Amino acid sequence: MCITKSELESKVQELRSLKAMKEELENELKAVEREIISYMNEKEIDTEITDTAKITYKPQNRTTIDKDKLKDIFGEDLKPFEKVTSYKVLRVK
Repeated sequence: MCITKSELESKVQELRSLKAMKEELENELKAVEREIISYMNEKEIDTEITDTAKITYKPQNRTTIDKDKLKDIFGEDLKPFEKVTSYKVLRVK
């Protein structure tokens, strides 16, 4: 697919417009999520079942590695423990 520079500019404008709409939609989604969380907190429940959904609002855990502590134990060279993933990124400013 080969497009002209003016078509490319049109696509960039379309991309910016769609990103703006996405941001607005994400803000609306977050607002609705806050309302649902508020409902769950007010009722002091962690699970609610409606006609079309099962809603849960429970704590969860995430485990991470402390790089500084690893450096204290293994020294500065952490290369043997690194995993590198490569991917392309499109940025339009």
